[in-house]
Amino acid sequence: MSQKESTAQYMFVFRSPVDWPDPPPEQLQRNFQRWMTWIQGMKAKGQYVAGQPLDDYPGKVLRGPDRITDGPLVEAKEVIGGFMLIAARDFAQAVEIAKGCPFDTGGGQVVEVRQIRPLEM
Repeated sequence: MSQKESTAQYMFVFRSPVDWPDPPPEQLQRNFQRWMTWIQGMKAKGQYVAGQPLDDYPGKVLRGPDRITDGPLVEAKEVIGGFMLIAARDFAQAVEIAKGCPFDTGGGQVVEVRQIRPLEM
């Protein structure tokens, strides 16, 4: 993406079912390599901004300063596994980039695409 092209930032939120089984080590390594290849491709195009996987647990859910519970919530059907920030010229391009996500072939994983609204200060 050239410097002159107007871009916006988008967040990819990666979700998996709570009961998603851990793959065998050799599959885990192949999955990791597929993710790294995808990320390197986005970096080469100037699309990748940042991203990280999240630790499985522990987590906390705050519903105000005095209401803190362990999380993710027990009744949750999905857990957030990580996030990524990317640059794209528009929402349609962000969705196209997300389609390249190396989902596990077993299904059940999803990526949510959201535009980041600039904060006026």
